[in-house]
Amino acid sequence: MKVLRRHLPELVWAWWLGMFTLGVAFSLQAAPSRPVGEDRHPVLSQDEPQRHRGEISGSAAVAYGPVRRGSPVYPEQDIPLSFNHGQHLGLGLACTKCHTEIEDSRRARDFNFPKGAVCDECHTEQHPRPADVEKKCALCHTAVDDAGRVTAGLRAPRPRLSFNHQMHLNLPGPTKATCEDCHGDMSKVRLATTLQLPKEADCLTCHDGKQATDRCGACHPSSSTGKLVTRAADDRTLPALIPLAASSWGAEHDLAFVEDHSGPSKANPKLCQTCHDETFCTDCHAGSIRPMRIHAADYLTSHALDANARTQDCQSCHRTQTFCLGCHERVGFGDRVDGEFAVGGSLTFHPEDFAGPPGTPNSHAFAAQRNIAACASCHTEDSCLACHATTDVARPGLDVSPHGADFADSARCTALAARNRRVCLKCHAPGDPRNDCL
Repeated sequence: MKVLRRHLPELVWAWWLGMFTLGVAFSLQAAPSRPVGEDRHPVLSQDEPQRHRGEISGSAAVAYGPVRRGSPVYPEQDIPLSFNHGQHLGLGLACTKCHTEIEDSRRARDFNFPKGAVCDECHTEQHPRPADVEKKCALCHTAVDDAGRVTAGLRAPRPRLSFNHQMHLNLPGPTKATCEDCHGDMSKVRLATTLQLPKEADCLTCHDGKQATDRCGACHPSSSTGKLVTRAADDRTLPALIPLAASSWGAEHDLAFVEDHSGPSKANPKLCQTCHDETFCTDCHAGSIRPMRIHAADYLTSHALDANARTQDCQSCHRTQTFCLGCHERVGFGDRVDGEFAVGGSLTFHPEDFAGPPGTPNSHAFAAQRNIAACASCHTEDSCLACHATTDVARPGLDVSPHGADFADSARCTALAARNRRVCLKCHAPGDPRNDCL
């Protein structure tokens, strides 16, 4: 009994912690995952099925902190009004009847909501209201106190978007846009919200790179580097511009995106480059963060197939003359003098006619022209200079020309020399008469 009393506080704490953990687990299991609605992320297409709908990276809270409602493009709006678009359109009213300034609007941040004076044309004078006119504020305003005074006005923060209504409404011929093209069928809508603002899929029907530019920075804010600004510098509580649902481009940044992002990145590299620079990729692919999650566990035994076929750009992460050559020499595949694959060694890596004295079959030229990176993974520049260098340079060779007949007088020789003449001086001495084009 004394032992029980002595440890009673620890037991109570353990029981409370266990019940709290169990309650959290049940609440997470019972609560349905909140879908990413169009009002939260209207820039994303909702047409395709989503594998992890509504899920975000587990590090999002740490990276961005708490955010308020709204989307990265359209902040949350507060419209304390009672209005029916369908009823007004049913009377035959045009959109420009109420949105009188929309045809001259050139910026997305323009206040294009109807002014009170426009409403007064049909609903009697209220803005301002003459003394002999009955007060009808509650007819449209929902935030009205007992005295009939309006207590809250419309709040619509400017969207983080570049858009020109005037340009779209004045496009020539069939390319001219209508209100319905971007805002949908308003005849079935009562009070319009961010749900009726254009979505990414709506814009891409015209901005396909042919009818109109498909450059992301044409509509989304970008920095001086050309990269999209994914976080609002003036309001850090806004959500980040990260695709959390099935984007029209196929770049869904869900929990599985870290594993399957290779597909979209290979299909459309420019898409990734609109937000990320090269260092963002190399942080992972160079091995400093995820060194074991790029290749399969047995990739060492099959990597030669990809290296020879060039299905992957190995040099985007690995340096051929250090990473590949160093490993090949350590396992005995190098051409060191003490190696089994060296000149005079007991083993040969290439076939007998791969490289030999002048006048003998030399098929290594075809392999070098096809994929010189594969050669550089085992051989250094000295391997080539041993044969192809002239006898008057710092490293004398056999003076075996790798060029065809009349190469010195060809346009290709002149073009290569003009591009990088130092390559020519690797084999030819500065005074070599064959360097006349230099």
